[in-house]
Amino acid sequence: MIDIKKNTDYIKFSFKNDENNNRLRLLVTLSPIFIASFDNGNEELEFLKDTIKISNFPYGLYPNFFEGFNREKYLSSYENLKANEDIILNHDGVIDFYINPIDEKYIMALKTLIESLIINEASNKYWTKFFKEIRNDIVINGRRSILANGIQAFYLNKYILVWMMDLCDYIKENNPKDYSNVKAIYDLSSNLKTITNINKNLPSN
Repeated sequence: MIDIKKNTDYIKFSFKNDENNNRLRLLVTLSPIFIASFDNGNEELEFLKDTIKISNFPYGLYPNFFEGFNREKYLSSYENLKANEDIILNHDGVIDFYINPIDEKYIMALKTLIESLIINEASNKYWTKFFKEIRNDIVINGRRSILANGIQAFYLNKYILVWMMDLCDYIKENNPKDYSNVKAIYDLSSNLKTITNINKNLPSN
């Protein structure tokens, strides 16, 4: 259900959006957690920082995914712009999520998080309801917070690292066959680490 394309500069996770844009919104909601946990480089959150430099919008994020989101207006905003953000909705309804090159076990962990939380219909319904009060400014502030504090940033009512462990625990309870795939990132989070701490010099794909 997810197409993964590897590049020397990034990895792209692509999957189909749903009619109500719940997959898109949930990915955006979880993006500070995903980015803070998986963004590695010679410095913390290097990929996000580089994305922000070329983005058309503050903090690398289209600023109106929630209140008043209009798909046609969103697509028209890119008519004269190159899409340089880490989350992009294409004309064919496919969502692209870009992140830095990471080791295969972490690619599998992120793929499983997306499949088990966002694409899985029951999980999506649960988390969409859980985050029903989410707003554009909350996610943008979450990205601002991780830039300042990494996985120890505070997002909504929890620290990023606690969110990641909670998401993995949800998978363990509700989709147990997938838990082994996310255990690698769970173990890092529980030890207050990200893949930046151990994966600074990955070979090119």
